[in-house]
Amino acid sequence: MNKTLKVSALLSGAVILGSAIVPVTASAAKYKTINWTESANVGTMDPSKTTAAIDFTYLQSIGEGLYRMDKSGKPALAGATSVDKSDDGLTFTYHLRDAKWSNGDPVTANDYVYGWQRTNDPKTASQYAYLFSGIKNADEIQKGDKPVADLGVKAIDDKTLEVTLDRPMPQLESVMTMATFEPQNKKFVDKVGKKYGTASKYTISNGPFVMKGWTGSNNKISLVKNKDYWDANTVKTPKVNIQTIKDQNTGYNLYKSKKVDYTTLSPDQYKASKNKKDYTVISQASTAFIEFNENKKPLDNTNIRKALSKSIDRSTMSSKILGGGGKPAYSFTATKLAKDPNSGKDFATVAADKDASGYDLKEAKKLWKQGLKETGKKKVSLQYLTDDTDGAKRSAQFIQSQMEKLPGLKVTIKTVPFKQRISLSDDKKFDMVNTIWGGDYADPSTFLDLYTSDSSFNNGSWKNADYDKLMSDAKTTDVNDENKRYEDYAKAERLLQEDAAIAPVYYQAKPSLLNKSVKDVVSNTTGAPFDWKWAYKK
Repeated sequence: MNKTLKVSALLSGAVILGSAIVPVTASAAKYKTINWTESANVGTMDPSKTTAAIDFTYLQSIGEGLYRMDKSGKPALAGATSVDKSDDGLTFTYHLRDAKWSNGDPVTANDYVYGWQRTNDPKTASQYAYLFSGIKNADEIQKGDKPVADLGVKAIDDKTLEVTLDRPMPQLESVMTMATFEPQNKKFVDKVGKKYGTASKYTISNGPFVMKGWTGSNNKISLVKNKDYWDANTVKTPKVNIQTIKDQNTGYNLYKSKKVDYTTLSPDQYKASKNKKDYTVISQASTAFIEFNENKKPLDNTNIRKALSKSIDRSTMSSKILGGGGKPAYSFTATKLAKDPNSGKDFATVAADKDASGYDLKEAKKLWKQGLKETGKKKVSLQYLTDDTDGAKRSAQFIQSQMEKLPGLKVTIKTVPFKQRISLSDDKKFDMVNTIWGGDYADPSTFLDLYTSDSSFNNGSWKNADYDKLMSDAKTTDVNDENKRYEDYAKAERLLQEDAAIAPVYYQAKPSLLNKSVKDVVSNTTGAPFDWKWAYKK
């Protein structure tokens, strides 16, 4: 789905860059179009089916649920004006504001009921339906044991929505900022049918912008200000033009010629740009990691996986290959996500296990030899699946060179477009795959939930009963005790590393150039990476 330097505005008329607050004065003249770049094309604009960070950015631009991340990165009421909470903390009654869809229909409580039920319906096969776990009957509905009508969401009237929980959800408000919880217009979905969310003309908006120009496969789209948005007066920019640029040299040259306002940097470009005034780092609670397909031999062997993980010199990769684009990772849960209540420190650093996943080529060769003996193999050929972007290719080549230091191992690289890599991963058609996961909300469960035995994101098919119990305890017996809950998470994180379920590689950051004339773009460490609601260009 995730993302420490924020390019965000906490105060009206100010941009936060690092710790410095730079005052700005909005021009009385008309605001200009913002020209942006991304490294991947849109996948889907169906809130029930999306899984990619880029899609969540666009869905947040054209849609809005009960909550939205505000400019300071905290969840704030958006589609609702107020909420009443029951004494036991299990019932929430939301009072919806007057809002419209871009086709003129009013946004009603039934739109939330329909959207949430559609996402939880097993027929929809939503990978993100797991976020509803904790809302009454969601788990049973997703398994097909109860009808969608039993989901804990009810329209009291057009402007009143009641949400009932099975158990307390400490992360509820943060989770509800996700596009997965946005309302959906049943009349529109029924009208376009299976084409829903596959092109601009098959999308509908209740958010700050409407999407234009997307055919379903092209690399240029526009986000145009939605005049019917309830908070349209806050939206200053008339349009955000976005184009997919996979080649960083192309993006860099477009930026230098002032044809785009934002681009990410390659290691060489980072070195040349890091002292410029328009240089910034977009940090996210995001981890790049390698997923092993345990349905493929010999990757079902723990020592083989451990050897592969320990063969990677993450420090060298960070300094020589990433060039400011990340720091060595020794945990799956990303840094900058959440603080451990027991120590007050970053949870990822507390839970990290360098002994399990740190670089040690001598130990890696020993484990490899042992794994080959256990699996009866002398030589192994593995394919490494990755995206076709410049950065992904550089990382893949480095990892290939590292792993091939293990005797008898041949690693080939398969590069495919982002959308295809996601599809191949979901279909478990890989040996090893490069994956990046960004936190959806500020709680370790946004990472650790992915590797329970029944998780729809567990593409490597790793299973561990002790891990499942720890994650269950965090949601049930320990849910109201923050210290115990985080202890469960820390133990679960270490189990991932001890068993080499995955190999964390680096915590992601994006060295970038951002036009100084562009103000108030919000970069979230969790959820949708960017929000242009408050952005403008002088």
